[in-house]
Amino acid sequence: MLNQAFWLVKKDLRYNWRGLVFTIIAVVFFGFFTTIFLEQAARALFGDGVMYYNHVVLDIFFVAILPSLAAIFMSGPYLSFQTIKDDPFTKRMAFLRALPIPVELLAFSRTLLMLITLFMLSLAFYGTIVTQLPDRFYSYITLNELFIFILVWFGYSLALGGMNPFIEYGTSGKMLHLLPFVWIAIMIGLFVGFRLIVGYSIVEWSLLLVKDYGWIIAFISIALGVVGCYLWHKLLTYRLKKRDYL
Repeated sequence: MLNQAFWLVKKDLRYNWRGLVFTIIAVVFFGFFTTIFLEQAARALFGDGVMYYNHVVLDIFFVAILPSLAAIFMSGPYLSFQTIKDDPFTKRMAFLRALPIPVELLAFSRTLLMLITLFMLSLAFYGTIVTQLPDRFYSYITLNELFIFILVWFGYSLALGGMNPFIEYGTSGKMLHLLPFVWIAIMIGLFVGFRLIVGYSIVEWSLLLVKDYGWIIAFISIALGVVGCYLWHKLLTYRLKKRDYL
């Protein structure tokens, strides 16, 4: 099954290679901006403070947008509202379902594509952050703590990343464009509420957890990420079995 799934994934990557390249470029730019706010967060928590620092923007970068690293979001279906009418993901899955390919293999190939995309885009994102952070950042956060911080948020992306293939192939083109607006609205409410209750932003809180618990918090995050990925995969498999493509 693994070889067959890789064959399907290679077909998808070959078809979407332009979208993947532009997505990587977008992620690198996204990493540059994230670096600025992350350095400000470290100074606000562990250094001499900053005159102006927008913690909500940093939470948006990490909490709201990081799950998108599991999708080639600069490809045509994500950029055009014509997707609502044409629904290309559904058409592709309908074609694949008409072939003598087991549903389990189709679901596994979608999850595998998500994982490969997540690894590539995470490497571009976190690689940009690590290389662009100023030297003074490491007087607040050690390199080891930064690596733990990255693993914590990678686990988060892994836990929610499986939502992307489920939305793409388990729902309609309308949901693909509607859900991001609902997601952002929910996230902003979460950011404000979390700050009022805890006293820190979510990303600030994660930095404090890294300082206090170290590798334990990274292991917990990765474990939750694996469980979340598995559950999304099972949900996608169930949905593909039950969905009517006529």
